Amino acid sequence: MRGLTPPLTTIEANLFDPSQALLQRHLDDDPSLSPEQRASLAADERVQRDRHALTETPAADQTPTPAEEIAPVPLPPVLAELVRRRIDAQQLRLPTTPRPGLIVRIDQAVGPEGPLDWDLSHPIYALLAEPTEQADIWYGWLMAHETDYATHWDLLLEEADQPYEPLAAMVQTWNPVHLYLPAISASLGQLSPQRLAAVQTLANDLGDSQPDASMAAPGTLVQRTTSAGQLILTGSPLGDATDPRWRYQELYGAAADFVRAIAKHALEQRQVHQAQPWWSSVLRNLKAAAQATGLALNPAPLAALGDESAPQDRDDSTDPASAQTQRLGELIELRLLPSSDGEAVQLHLTLIQQAPLSVGVARGDQVRQQALLTLDAPEADLFIGADQDVTLFIRDEQDQVLFSAELAHDRAAD
Repeated sequence: MRGLTPPLTTIEANLFDPSQALLQRHLDDDPSLSPEQRASLAADERVQRDRHALTETPAADQTPTPAEEIAPVPLPPVLAELVRRRIDAQQLRLPTTPRPGLIVRIDQAVGPEGPLDWDLSHPIYALLAEPTEQADIWYGWLMAHETDYATHWDLLLEEADQPYEPLAAMVQTWNPVHLYLPAISASLGQLSPQRLAAVQTLANDLGDSQPDASMAAPGTLVQRTTSAGQLILTGSPLGDATDPRWRYQELYGAAADFVRAIAKHALEQRQVHQAQPWWSSVLRNLKAAAQATGLALNPAPLAALGDESAPQDRDDSTDPASAQTQRLGELIELRLLPSSDGEAVQLHLTLIQQAPLSVGVARGDQVRQQALLTLDAPEADLFIGADQDVTLFIRDEQDQVLFSAELAHDRAAD
């Protein structure tokens, strides 16, 4: 058996080595890296080798060569053809609007709340097949380009399928995924309905009797027909345990797990939001605005509720209103008090600092409610309805905005 290209070690590194962006954050001692990420990177020998190579590059290597000494080197024909095909696919300028047969690329993990801090070393490609019961999650299959590792259940794209991204040259019908649509970065090809039907038939055939393992020939392509009579190009059947394609499928199975995890995360977040009352989105928006402003928004201690006569062993864990009392930096404390019918929320604000503050809510440029908090009158109440998109503001004596948060109802979570 000839050696397959690229080697499995290269495929594994492309899929799972830390990305260049993560390596750079590690080199820069990015404080946003989690302790788990720091520990993992510190223990990775490959990361340490890269760190040494980046920080110990000889000065001579950094000296630019005069332009006149650089002789242009033409691309080998095979590489030139791949570049041409990639350009052709990019020039399609296909929208990412989902539709059956669309070839898509995922560059990073994205959830309902935006980009996730999940490292992805190499883009992942997939073929969309059909929607699920969730409008923003589709069913499909992973795609790859290492055609030497094609098996009986990998359908290779052909000349008639062009233009398409060369790194998405075959469909792994043995490797189905659910894709969260907002995670799609680009669309780089479109299979015809007839070709998508061939892919679907091959995937359905997978559940039937398995092919003869004695016919295994890694690195060999086979032209054959599906159970529906469609002419396709695939690899040969998988062989015994020494067949390197078993390991290849393990690697891409793990890559598919990454894509599945994005969709699972999106579903879990939706379930969490649906289990919460609408006014909980007000607190989420306040927290996001506080983080963006650089202010801490933390639960206030029980004594800060103003009821000093209350027993200190009182259990407020079942009181949702008490659980929402927050301290915003050293400016104010705020408490969310939902109405009995759940259609409005009362913001009870208490001044912390010595200097007066102006607080209020506005819709667009129009102030709807406003109050002045002073040492003599440190408390005020503002009211927000479920159907109102307003902005909470806090201003100092000079009318400078110290804090602003859009409190629009998060309808996307419903």
